[in-house]
Amino acid sequence: MHLNLCGTTYAQTVETLMEQKRVAIIGAGVSGLAAIKACLEEGLEPTCFEQSEEIGGLWHYTDDGGQQHGASMYKSLISNVSREMSCFSDFPFNTDTPPYPPHSQFHHYLQQYCHRFDLRKFIRFKTQVVKVQQAEGFVEGEWNVHTVDTGTDGTEPCQHVFHAIMVCSGVYHRPHMSLFAGLKTFQGTVTHSRSYRTPDRFQGKTVLVIGAGNSAGDIAAEVGLTASKVYLSLRDGVWILPRLTHGARPLDLSVSRALLHAPDFVSRNYIKMLSRTHINQANYGLHRTKDPYTHGFMVNDEIHYRLASGKVVAKPDITEFTPAGARFADGSCIDADEVIFATGYDVSFPFLDSDILPSSLQDQELYKLVFPVRMKKHTLAVIGQIRNRGGASPVVELQARWAAQVFQGITQLPDQDMMLGYFRRDRQYRDARFGPNKLPVVDLRYTDDIARDIGVKPSFWRLVLWDPSLAFHTYFGPAFPVHYRLMGRHSWSGAAAYAKTALIKTYSATCTNRVQTRHNVNSLMTVLLVCLMVAVLSGIVMKS
Repeated sequence: MHLNLCGTTYAQTVETLMEQKRVAIIGAGVSGLAAIKACLEEGLEPTCFEQSEEIGGLWHYTDDGGQQHGASMYKSLISNVSREMSCFSDFPFNTDTPPYPPHSQFHHYLQQYCHRFDLRKFIRFKTQVVKVQQAEGFVEGEWNVHTVDTGTDGTEPCQHVFHAIMVCSGVYHRPHMSLFAGLKTFQGTVTHSRSYRTPDRFQGKTVLVIGAGNSAGDIAAEVGLTASKVYLSLRDGVWILPRLTHGARPLDLSVSRALLHAPDFVSRNYIKMLSRTHINQANYGLHRTKDPYTHGFMVNDEIHYRLASGKVVAKPDITEFTPAGARFADGSCIDADEVIFATGYDVSFPFLDSDILPSSLQDQELYKLVFPVRMKKHTLAVIGQIRNRGGASPVVELQARWAAQVFQGITQLPDQDMMLGYFRRDRQYRDARFGPNKLPVVDLRYTDDIARDIGVKPSFWRLVLWDPSLAFHTYFGPAFPVHYRLMGRHSWSGAAAYAKTALIKTYSATCTNRVQTRHNVNSLMTVLLVCLMVAVLSGIVMKS
């Protein structure tokens, strides 16, 4: 439902808005779906505008890339985050889903989520938001939203009025293409990873892939199966982590609240150890001087095989392109038929004026990465403009729940000075902890902080009194999203039972019950031993 202003006076519009708070949600990807549900939970009336014909955003695969703007995925893409760490807090994956779902199964999961909570009726498909402006006077924080029908040529924009806005359009907007000297003189084909689908067309060719992220690794490894040779250009090497650790246990199941108290050097050295166990960087030209904790890493299970077989060769940064290929920082040159830029995306909000929300992340002042600090009325929230060390779904869901409570007046924000002070301290902290990034990096500390604000952060001591076994799983076990439904508003009656079995259910599609139970015990014992080791190391450091 939405309020269409065609033939309606502004006074009539405001009178109608006073009756029920309406929220415009821009985008029906993971963030948008979470936002619709959060609004419904708090008694708000959402209308979601989606420019394509289907939900899922990035996870909606089409052979031609689907949407005219934004990212798209390749046919072989598999989630980098295990299923129990990437689901919504009150809607687990089906038991027949493998530990790491392919994109088709993840999109099916989103469709099931839509069906379970009846979200689709709140989505207007093939509708693009072209402009969002503060309504006349902005007395109560209302917004004018201008949309066009993408399925019809030459349609006039239609104006709607909403009480609040959730920007859920994602962070993959404009493909980023680094500028290199001589690139225009290169006579081969230059593309961005956005257009990559399968390796078929690279049969027998020499391909240069540029980038050090997950997409760069996936594409280089897959193209290496068909191409004559693949060169992977890395500005400063790369740390590579596998999806699976010892015993084929998902790596992200190592994230627990008990480990939040470990010194940073323990976490940093643990990541380095995992990476070096997976592949010796020096032996394959991957050596990186920068810290993996502050400058990120690549999650990939195949690239080391291509490097070992010579199908993929690591190269340093490019100094310039030549008509036939490229020259690198070490002085070496190659000839290439194709160049693929896997260099990410630039954030863009073309429907918002820069004085409301600048596209440049350095110019944005967002309180806890959600609310613009300097607005008179906090009726606009940015959902999902983050890079998470884990699944995006749990993070954007908490952001949306928080925003919905603020819009409904259930939760209050601090005054502007306090928010601005927090923002500046938080930015300084993130730059020091994670280094400068295109997107702000968040982790378990961030989600627990948001959860605390809305009263759903699991309390170890309360859980100990209620259910000691649950407290043990919540604090020492993996930090599953379901923990944010154990208490507080809109808790889930099945959360406690699921939290105790989530680790077992990770393998529900791949092993028997008997083996699952034994693995669950072994995994929790491993977590306890790691926590004990961290505590001992911390004590040694404190005494020295």
